[in-house]
Amino acid sequence: MTPERWLLPLLCAAAALSILRLAIAHLRAPPEARPAAWRTCALAVLTVVSAGLLARTLQPPPVPVAGDTLVVLTAGWQGLPMPASQRVVALPEAGDGPPGALRTPDLATALRRHDAQALTIVGAGLTARDRDAIGDRALAFVPAALPDGIVALEAPRDVAPGARFEVRGGVAGLEGAQVVLVDPAGRIVDTATLDEAGGFRLAGTARGTGQAQFGVGVRDAEGAELSRVEVPVVVEAAAPVRVLLLAGAPNPDLRALRRWAEDTGMRLHWRTTLGGGTSVGDAPALDAAGVAEQDLVLLETRAFDGLSAGTRAALRSAVANGLGVLVHAPQPPSRALRDWLRGTGLAIEAGPVRTWRPDPGPSEAARLRAWAGPGSADAPFDPLLAGEAPPTLTYRPLSGGLPGSEDSAQDMMRWQAWGRGRIGLVTLADSWRLPLAGRADLHAALWSSWAGTLARAGDRDTATVERSAWGGERVALCGLGPDAQAIAPDGRATPLLRDPATRDCAGLWPRVAGWYRIVDADRHWPVQVRAIEDAPGLAAAQQRARTQALVREMSGGRASQATAPGSSWPWALAWLLATTALWALGRARLGRAQVPASSQPR
Repeated sequence: MTPERWLLPLLCAAAALSILRLAIAHLRAPPEARPAAWRTCALAVLTVVSAGLLARTLQPPPVPVAGDTLVVLTAGWQGLPMPASQRVVALPEAGDGPPGALRTPDLATALRRHDAQALTIVGAGLTARDRDAIGDRALAFVPAALPDGIVALEAPRDVAPGARFEVRGGVAGLEGAQVVLVDPAGRIVDTATLDEAGGFRLAGTARGTGQAQFGVGVRDAEGAELSRVEVPVVVEAAAPVRVLLLAGAPNPDLRALRRWAEDTGMRLHWRTTLGGGTSVGDAPALDAAGVAEQDLVLLETRAFDGLSAGTRAALRSAVANGLGVLVHAPQPPSRALRDWLRGTGLAIEAGPVRTWRPDPGPSEAARLRAWAGPGSADAPFDPLLAGEAPPTLTYRPLSGGLPGSEDSAQDMMRWQAWGRGRIGLVTLADSWRLPLAGRADLHAALWSSWAGTLARAGDRDTATVERSAWGGERVALCGLGPDAQAIAPDGRATPLLRDPATRDCAGLWPRVAGWYRIVDADRHWPVQVRAIEDAPGLAAAQQRARTQALVREMSGGRASQATAPGSSWPWALAWLLATTALWALGRARLGRAQVPASSQPR
């Protein structure tokens, strides 16, 4: 039992005993020596008043606290404005805190000691340990400045072999700096300058399968590295895409597309018409069963015009079941093609011819080699291509549908979903000039991006990570079976804790940084866990963003005023005056009976 609980009963009992003693003494006194009734009543009242004032002195009544706000200090609170409040607590990350701040091991402990209805977080923000303790309380946030360096980074986790990928991000506090993308061999792949908001965008190419560690570095004008963050890229070997290529006549585009499909590892079948009812190629029969076995159909407008009505209907039905179709129309599409596309929901119009030139990439030979690849045995990389402009191509701008790829003009290729599949139209002419000029990488990047947009989506049998994985914080993994486990970098296996609120998600609490391997039966996936000291800017920005997401106003159900213990000095002074009056009345002869002198003993 706490002292606050037994103090009031003890004082009440003491006052009751004092009043009972006065009453007994008043009643047992002889009539001629009995004090006046008003004296006894006054002593009793003063006794009650003194006991009550003593209780208030020891336990002063609570007083309202302005705003009912608990100020919570986190890391980096120094120099930030703090709201006026009588209650300030400092979490372990905040250090000692200012004078008067109460140090607390976590936010939940602070809220048990101070039942605050509104919080003001000052500093870097709340860690994962404290965010769940907020509940439905109102929260304001005074954020600290982000550290200089990379504070935002967005990169694809899974990339197909040979595919181009993009890395986006932001830099804080380093205006005018240059950002570079470095491949696992330490070669600079791409360079970018910061925009007005501190953002950047870099591009790279994935090579062999497995996990690769690229790097994003920030450098000053002299080339000195100011900040660096590793970018994990997982290159997965997927099942080859099944492509059917149909041409209306032999042409350079057909040859370039066949070479592109073979170099990228696609399972290619093709056919071209030679005239007079003859054709050449190994394409299967163009019926419902034949096109259903394909993932992507590439056909020229002349090849489409030569298809029968039954073949066109079978092609449309296959698109509804998941097939992808890309029509190459360097010439204006025929009326039959436009009507067929309109029947699948792709209503487009082609404009007059425009010119377009692809991005040539880095102008230095070493960086262009890392960006474009080493080439092949019969077409090796040519260092003389560095700084040389690629050929200028032509296309007809399209309106309607959705844009195809960021590697090309937005109106060069348009597509639309139809059922479970997708269908598109591209008007680029003479793309075969790119590999003829030694830039097969640019040709492959264009057609691979369009094929990746339209081709039938395969069954992705992989786990998903909800957020970036950090050491010491919970990592949510979904798409796993009940017996999944994580293999740490040191080889130790850790079972994953299932989330009862979901069907196939689990949690992992990694203790060390590095590459973890998630194993589920005969499936496995790599997941990289970062250490906070490896990317302090990213960690600070993420902590700040997650705290900012908790900011909200006071809810209607918690609008009552909070209180805090008041001052005891006024009550102590009143108790002293009442006790003095009680003592003085008890010593005075006022109200006592006057005993005759003759009745007094000699």
